[in-house]
Amino acid sequence: MYRLFSRCKTNKLKRVFSHALDASIKNEGVAQQRKRQVLPRRHRKLHKLTIREENEEGLRDFLPPKPVVPTGWKLEHAKGSNRFDLRKSVEIRDCGKEHLHAVAMMEVKEYEGTYRMDNGEREEEEYLFFTLFVQKNRFPGALEFGLTSIDMELVMDSLAIHNNREELEDAYGALSVSTSRDGISNRIIEKSNLSCRSCRDNRYRGPMLSELDDDFSDEILDYLDERGVNNGFAEYMMAQAHFFEQEEYINWIRLLRQFAQ
Repeated sequence: MYRLFSRCKTNKLKRVFSHALDASIKNEGVAQQRKRQVLPRRHRKLHKLTIREENEEGLRDFLPPKPVVPTGWKLEHAKGSNRFDLRKSVEIRDCGKEHLHAVAMMEVKEYEGTYRMDNGEREEEEYLFFTLFVQKNRFPGALEFGLTSIDMELVMDSLAIHNNREELEDAYGALSVSTSRDGISNRIIEKSNLSCRSCRDNRYRGPMLSELDDDFSDEILDYLDERGVNNGFAEYMMAQAHFFEQEEYINWIRLLRQFAQ
């Protein structure tokens, strides 16, 4: 009888401890589940804001339209990049075939120097710097034009002459751009951007174009105009930069939303 009573008491204690253990495990599981439910709420508002911002951007009536690429040019842009390129090959009478390559960087934000009026317009004129390389089959180097698009007008800032392939690759390397359409040359891979820039800047970069005779500078602008680089091209470059900047902004919002999920 005593053994039976002892055994029943032992079984009862086991059941009590078992229920207590189950309840403890259950409570711990509920607590962990609540933690998992609470933590994402920290980013829930950010996630909703990115959705709202993208929807509002799609409803805006002043979004930049997609520009039409000028005839003969091929546009290149990688998603997530702040650079876009245009390439073109032309056959010039008595000059042979020439290859044009324009490299432009979208606007780099400088918050200390960028101001907007109440209506969202800029207080200062917008401008876009870009570089144009002109190569020809019969010459080992190239011309490098420093150009600006401002107020729908093309302004020529500089003109450098690269006498050979090495000088040209230094100029491309200073912009972190390849001279080849297929990939970066081995020489640019071996040299850093700073090294290429140093080699480029140690060479004569040409005179101050504002100090040239008007006939001389006008003739250079006519040379560019014959190859389709003129005020219309400058206006297109500005419009294309605005379009890509808007696309990259939308992509930035989507990446932020993915992170906040």
